[in-house]
Amino acid sequence: MKMLVKIVLLVALCAFVNSTEPECSRFHYEEKTLEKMIKTEIYVDKIKSETEHMQQKMSEKMDGIQEDWKKTQLELKEANEDNEKAVEEIKNKVESLSTVQAVAFLAHNIKNKGPSDGETIVFSTTHFDVGSGYNNKNGTYTTPVAGIYMFTLQLCITGRRYIYFEIDTENGPILKGCFNDDSGSYDGCQTATTIAELGAKERVWIKSGSSSSGTDFWTQSTVWNSFSGVLISTVTK
Repeated sequence: MKMLVKIVLLVALCAFVNSTEPECSRFHYEEKTLEKMIKTEIYVDKIKSETEHMQQKMSEKMDGIQEDWKKTQLELKEANEDNEKAVEEIKNKVESLSTVQAVAFLAHNIKNKGPSDGETIVFSTTHFDVGSGYNNKNGTYTTPVAGIYMFTLQLCITGRRYIYFEIDTENGPILKGCFNDDSGSYDGCQTATTIAELGAKERVWIKSGSSSSGTDFWTQSTVWNSFSGVLISTVTK
C-alpha cells in the first residue's frame, strides 16, 4: 500500500513537472520580449524627441537667418535710397553752381577829383555792366539778385594827399579805409577789396570822407580810378 502511494505521488510529480516547465519558459520569453519592446519604444521616443528638438532649433535658426536677411535687405534699401538722395543733392548743387547768374560791373573815370566829406564818388564811364546795376550818373550800384558780392575800389592819390572813404550800403558801410600818398615826389594808386552778402535791389556806393585840401585824385590815360563788383554766389533771402 505504501509502495503504491509512493508510485502515485512520483507519477503525479513527474506529470506536474512535465506540464508546468514549458509554461514557465514561455512566460519568461514573453516578458523579455515585452521588456525589449518597451525599451525600443522608449529609445524611439527619445530619438523622436531629440529629432523634434533639433528640428525646432533649426527652424528657429532659419527664422533668425531669414529675419536678419530681411533686416539686411531693409538696411540695403535704406542705404541705397540715402545714396540716391545724396547723389541727387550733389547733382542739384553742381547744377546750381553751374547756373549762377553772371553779374559784374566795372566803372572808371572819376567825375570829381576833389570830393567833399560825405559826397558820393561818381565814376562816369561804365566799362561793362552785366546785370545793368551801375548808374554812372549818381555813382550807385544796385544789386540785381541776392547773393555774395565782392567789390573793389582803386583810387589814385596825388602826392602828399590822403582821403578817407567808405564802401557804403543802406544798411551801413561794408568797408572803411584811408588812402594816402606819402612818397612826396610821386603819385600812386591804392586798392581796397571787400565782400558782402546783399539782398536783391540793395544799393552800394563809394562815400568820400575827410581828406587833405586841394585836388586829391589824379588821372591820366595810364591809370584808372575805378569801382567794380562781381557776384560770387547767389543766396536765398
